[in-house]
Amino acid sequence: MFVYGISFAQTDSCSFFGNKPIFPYYHPTQPSNGKDFYTVKKGFHQTITAKTNFNGIITVSFFINYKGETDFYRTQICDLNYLPLTMSSDIEPLCAQILQAVKQTAPWRPALDEQRHPINSRKFYSFRFNKGTLIEILPK
Repeated sequence: MFVYGISFAQTDSCSFFGNKPIFPYYHPTQPSNGKDFYTVKKGFHQTITAKTNFNGIITVSFFINYKGETDFYRTQICDLNYLPLTMSSDIEPLCAQILQAVKQTAPWRPALDEQRHPINSRKFYSFRFNKGTLIEILPK
């Protein structure tokens, strides 16, 4: 199985995903942590306090399986024109803080298919910074 540029070993992916397909976060229903987005957003603003002059976007994507378990977190960094950036020592603490904040959004309830059965899905949060200030969190 190959997902989001991550190659899973047969035993890892099969046991976590239960040999079931993986759906995007928005279809057919969204996974839920029981909190509205504005509550989650407020929590992110309170938790993400690392001092930096970073201009760009930090995205954390992860998977929620049909049991509501999360795993396979991945952090991507790009500039404000969506060109990829590499991790540097000046933004590493910020990335670590964001990753920890995203992991704290659990527990999750899995998304449901059209028959209301739990399914595997992807989820992401993107954090846009301008001169070190968090100016936007997606998806809205």
